[in-house]
Amino acid sequence: MKAVVKKQQTVDSIVKSFEGAAAIYLLNYEKMPVEIDSQLRRSLKAKGVKYIAVKNTLLKRVLTKMQISGLDEYLKGATSVMVGFEEDPLLPAREIEAFHKANPDFLVAKSLFLEGKVRPGSDVVNLSKIPDRKGMLAQLVTIILGPGSTIAGQIKTLTEKLEKEAGATA
Repeated sequence: MKAVVKKQQTVDSIVKSFEGAAAIYLLNYEKMPVEIDSQLRRSLKAKGVKYIAVKNTLLKRVLTKMQISGLDEYLKGATSVMVGFEEDPLLPAREIEAFHKANPDFLVAKSLFLEGKVRPGSDVVNLSKIPDRKGMLAQLVTIILGPGSTIAGQIKTLTEKLEKEAGATA
């Protein structure tokens, strides 16, 4: 009976730590050396990304309690989980891709749950290319100011040219 209670407490603890999750990334961390895993964990913690390795049976209970379905078929082998929170649900995708570029043999994405849909792990590559909110705002400002700065430059050039012409004729 104590083992059941302990498992339920573990499930409840994981569910609580995943509160506010907007995306769940399932990864295969099989054969990853401890040193690389430790570096990854430190890096993710510093960036506020939740990352845990958990037994598939417990993870299945966690997902059920969170009312997330469709991921059971991916709960095979060594599974770790990254959670993307509402502020930036794609941050784990960018972190997975950056890690995978440096360590191509480790941390393969199995699947992910985003916007209420199960997606294949291969979507991580495309999702990682989408900039965060700050990057999107910077792109938007560039787009908005682009034509305006061009017009302003042309007006300034035309004004200087007219002033030179007016000074030459006077």
